[in-house]
Amino acid sequence: MVPKKKVLIVHNLYQLAGGEDTVAENEGNLLKEHGHEVFYYTRNNKEIQHMNFFKKVLSVLWTIFSLKTYKEIKKIIKDNQIDVVHVHNTVPLISCSAYYAAKSQKCVLIQSIHNMRMLCPSGMMIKENKVCDDCVKQGLQCAVKNRCYKDSTLYSLVLAASIGIHRKIGSYDKVDGYFVTTEFNRELLEKVVNPKKIFLKPYYSDSKTRTPINKKRDYFIYISRLEYLKGIQVALKAFQSMPEKKLLVLGVGPDEEKSHNFVKKHNIKNIEFLGFKNKEEMLELLYNAKALIFPTQWYEGFPMTIVESLAVGTPIIGSNIGNVGTIIKDGENGLRFQYDDPIDLIKKIQYLDDHPDFARELELGAQKYFIANHTPESLYKLTMQIYNQL
Repeated sequence: MVPKKKVLIVHNLYQLAGGEDTVAENEGNLLKEHGHEVFYYTRNNKEIQHMNFFKKVLSVLWTIFSLKTYKEIKKIIKDNQIDVVHVHNTVPLISCSAYYAAKSQKCVLIQSIHNMRMLCPSGMMIKENKVCDDCVKQGLQCAVKNRCYKDSTLYSLVLAASIGIHRKIGSYDKVDGYFVTTEFNRELLEKVVNPKKIFLKPYYSDSKTRTPINKKRDYFIYISRLEYLKGIQVALKAFQSMPEKKLLVLGVGPDEEKSHNFVKKHNIKNIEFLGFKNKEEMLELLYNAKALIFPTQWYEGFPMTIVESLAVGTPIIGSNIGNVGTIIKDGENGLRFQYDDPIDLIKKIQYLDDHPDFARELELGAQKYFIANHTPESLYKLTMQIYNQL
């Protein structure tokens, strides 16, 4: 029997908990459930709030290299005989010092890629609500010029400088394996790291699959933040032209009032806003939908809403852009549409409605795709395969 590996998970927590925090926690829980010893090294951005002026100035340098992090991670590795160091987020307090600590102790070093910060300091590849690849094509100075990180010239300069420095001194080459969630992310990351070190490893969900026999299929559903980048305006315009088809909208966000006003102004009766719902309520509504409408206007990370939709057998009608365009297998687990075109979205919705047998095939295809790619067991096996070959 192969000995269970001791794993150290390294993660810089955000001030407001987000998807990356959940993924890092889930990664550890999955390993522990299979008998591994799991240790954690975390820093929290809330630390910055309690720093005096001098420490805040120093924290700028820590973004490039943190001696505190280096020493503390090295000690954890030594004290616990760690085999694998699995890094999630390093910005801004942990830095690439985690890489140097891991390799100083000859550990296998993994970096999960949750965003495109190695290519773009903001991590989002967005400028003025449009997809942007300026930093890829023209250089990291574009991020400074456009104040891409926290809308600050200083913060953007520090992060761009950090990325540039670590590229030059080979810090990213120290990583043994990069975990990416989609082929789209793989193609982007290949621009800055050795393609042989990139491994496809999507997220998992512990949601249970449900038989589609009892589905009501009375409506379509949108589950996301109400904001331009998530495509809420595309969804609203599409359903404005289809008064016979119902859309349920779950979520809140910066464009919530604007969205409500649009519906009121045009006297739209087939769109219903439900606000925030807990997971159990959300899954029930998602299960009974004809399809999840996911009209994102940017590259996205790896939307867990899509994974949940696949689990309950609800196909996705989503944008043909970025990661969403990769996750959706057209005609297998959903349909893709031209991301910024409400008319094309209308065509795909009508096609699904007009072909019920095809719609049922998509439901079965969605669950089949989930079982093959997103269950805890399938992802654990994949993780171990990668760990063991590095």
